[in-house]
Amino acid sequence: MKWYPMVKVAAELGICVNTFKKHYLAKYPPERVFVNRKEWTEATLNLMKSDKNIGSAA
Repeated sequence: MKWYPMVKVAAELGICVNTFKKHYLAKYPPERVFVNRKEWTEATLNLMKSDKNIGSAA
């Protein structure tokens, strides 16, 4: 299983980390949390990529 940290997730989605935290962290909570790091699986990243609202100006 491959894990992606928040910085990599935001980069893959084409948005800033702060934008991801503000608008999408509640909708897509991390699946693994360390003291200063949050990570998501590849399956969740693909789900986020298919969400048409991420990165839109709406």
